[in-house]
Amino acid sequence: MNSFKMPKVTQNYEGNIRKVGFEIEFSNMRIKKIVSLLKKTYNLKETKVNNFLYTFDSEFGDFIAELDFELLTKQKLKSNVVDFFNKMGMKIDGTRIEKVEDIIGSISKDLVPYEISTPPIPLDKISMIDKLSDNLYKLGAHGTKKKVYNAFGLHINIEVSSLDVQSLLNYLRAYVILETFLVKDAKIDIARKITPYIDKFKEDYINKILSESYEPTIDELIDDYIKYNPTRNRSLDMLPIFAFIDEAKVRKSLKKEKINPRPAFHYRLSNSLVGEEDWKISDEWNRWLYVERVANDTKLLSKLSKKYLFHLEKFINFTTWEEKVSKCVKNQ
Repeated sequence: MNSFKMPKVTQNYEGNIRKVGFEIEFSNMRIKKIVSLLKKTYNLKETKVNNFLYTFDSEFGDFIAELDFELLTKQKLKSNVVDFFNKMGMKIDGTRIEKVEDIIGSISKDLVPYEISTPPIPLDKISMIDKLSDNLYKLGAHGTKKKVYNAFGLHINIEVSSLDVQSLLNYLRAYVILETFLVKDAKIDIARKITPYIDKFKEDYINKILSESYEPTIDELIDDYIKYNPTRNRSLDMLPIFAFIDEAKVRKSLKKEKINPRPAFHYRLSNSLVGEEDWKISDEWNRWLYVERVANDTKLLSKLSKKYLFHLEKFINFTTWEEKVSKCVKNQ
């Protein structure tokens, strides 16, 4: 049975089936065990980049398994150590460096998560991804809830259906309206809330984009987003899309941000609950579909925009915004 539900709009901006990629963080597993898991789950062949980074070729592109610790996965430790000893006029062999890597990898096992990234997978094939959460659970992976400091996330990269400014604005509007509801509905862990990685959109920006008079060009939409959100740290990161549309503009304003241009919404909100028996990655994807639903229903979007602006004016009411939204989107 396919647990992944389909969005209303299934074609991308080029008229092809939309694709979705996933990034899942977890701990309590060694890299060799993760490599074995991916090989068996999807019948893939691995390529070892280094001790903490492997790639796996598939019909959709590369799966990637890595320790989410740049010092190791990008081999900065190795190059830094070699450079240091070279300057001292000494040579150090690869075996000693690998021992240092192993020690750091072991120490960081419970503090720095491993991450599996999938390639963009067509909507009609994404049911295969629930095998990943099932097998991680069976092999004892730890997710967000296992320890109080596990601020692990599941990121979903959803290919856009259109690059038109009105479509992108509709998705942004739908998301800011639903954001607090999604946080509550997904029971986002406190460890993730207190980190900056999934900061909420601020009220001044929400008021601006929900105004009926806000009719930006694509350049204005990008400029305003960067002005109010000069960071990747939003629970819905729009910078990859905007960099895909106009990379020079985005990089000129955000020189220090690590941004990978791609025509996809970078949805960063979800917990990674791989340690929970009844959790599936499809649960989080299906929650994203509330955003799809509102973004592609202009009447509902307009109605909720007006109600949310009214709500932000702090008028006294006896029903929370999350309850109001839940009734609207879950009864559609």
